[in-house]
Amino acid sequence: MSSSKESLLANLTSFYGTDRNMPTADQWAHLFDLPADAPIAAVNYVKLRAQAQYAPSEKEPEATGLEAMMRYSSVSTPRAAAVGGAFLLTGFHQGAVIGPATDWDLIIIGHFPTPADYLSLFVDPDYQAAFHHRRAAVETWHAVLSTGNAA
Repeated sequence: MSSSKESLLANLTSFYGTDRNMPTADQWAHLFDLPADAPIAAVNYVKLRAQAQYAPSEKEPEATGLEAMMRYSSVSTPRAAAVGGAFLLTGFHQGAVIGPATDWDLIIIGHFPTPADYLSLFVDPDYQAAFHHRRAAVETWHAVLSTGNAA
């Protein structure tokens, strides 16, 4: 891995941490191994907290998990567009159709022209400034990536 990629990886893990709702260092690093010119989609499964849990130092008004998530989305959506991406779907989970029952609150599908564009969202200063709303809102977050144009 080049020193610039190592530096970016160090910055990502330092800012976001690697708790259960964020990529591990190996998962972040995997993004560098994806085909550089392939479109990337992220399917996100989100379980919200009933009440947002802000750190006392954040001085945010009380909010439900959904309200905090909307604060995050009000910044993340335009920031994704600014780096060439889009959220193709943000919707309420309606249950599993195939397989075991699931208990998510939201399903979010993001699309970015390349893995580098996707990564650039996470280093965007405005996105990072709003990220505490996501952290406060979310009980559990899983994301699955796909590359290419399946047709």
